[in-house]
Amino acid sequence: MQTAALAREAGRTPTNRLNDLALAVANAHTMLRVDLAQIALTELAATYDDEALRARQDIRARANKPGLGRWSAQVQSMAQDYRRLAESISQDTIIDINIGAENSLYLTIDGRLVAISSPRMNEQPAFEQSIITQFCTLNRCDELLDMPMATPARTVADRTGTTRWSFSQNAGPVCEGSDGLQFQFNSMDNLGRKRDVCARTVAELDTLTAELANRLAFGVRIDWERIMIRSLPGGEEQVTLNQEGDYIQQSLPTLAQRRDLFRLVRPWLAAKAKGTPYPLVVLNAGRLLGEPGFPLE
Repeated sequence: MQTAALAREAGRTPTNRLNDLALAVANAHTMLRVDLAQIALTELAATYDDEALRARQDIRARANKPGLGRWSAQVQSMAQDYRRLAESISQDTIIDINIGAENSLYLTIDGRLVAISSPRMNEQPAFEQSIITQFCTLNRCDELLDMPMATPARTVADRTGTTRWSFSQNAGPVCEGSDGLQFQFNSMDNLGRKRDVCARTVAELDTLTAELANRLAFGVRIDWERIMIRSLPGGEEQVTLNQEGDYIQQSLPTLAQRRDLFRLVRPWLAAKAKGTPYPLVVLNAGRLLGEPGFPLE
């Protein structure tokens, strides 16, 4: 029996039911891990099949948009790859279960890391529920899913931003957030992780700008050139607004870990807080949104 390696960031626990199920299965019987991996990969393949179909429909509806054909072909290839990987799994396959720094589920299949996530953030809950339903049709889940959940030592924001992904002939995958904010990546590698961290970044930026707008409405001066973010011992983050000591305290873990990105988006923050359009394309987003041990490019 192969022992699953459970890699979790210190002090963090998962917050969704699929993660709960995966962690319960991590050190259980081999066949439970086999079932979970096969079901998750098959569901990934079906999801990317749907994404490829949408791209082909977009080609017919928007024939003048370059790159959609290439995007459709690459996504279809990913679907086929996930399906082949699912079919290759046997009782002898080494299956490791990991929870990443963004609280996302990863399976390592004979050394290959796969993010178990939908390419569309708003469809992630249904995607996860489908995996759970299929797994629990084959296996008894009463004990696996009824275990009490531990309280996280650090609050992880459950909010996810509304993002849209596109691909063009002149650029790699682009994650589009709100109000003109785009993150341009150099490759299709680690698309699941890119989707996760981009959605969380957009969510935290949207939350922060709403609070910044409130502060401006109450006459608080914000020094946009020096606005800074730092993590507090208690688990939240503090955003210093000016030299007078005004600050905002919120849960912004993704932004706090990516200070180069935070400095880069300060002009966009200022414009959005003031209600002014400000298109911003973040180049080399894989470098800015990545983290040690989890490269995105």
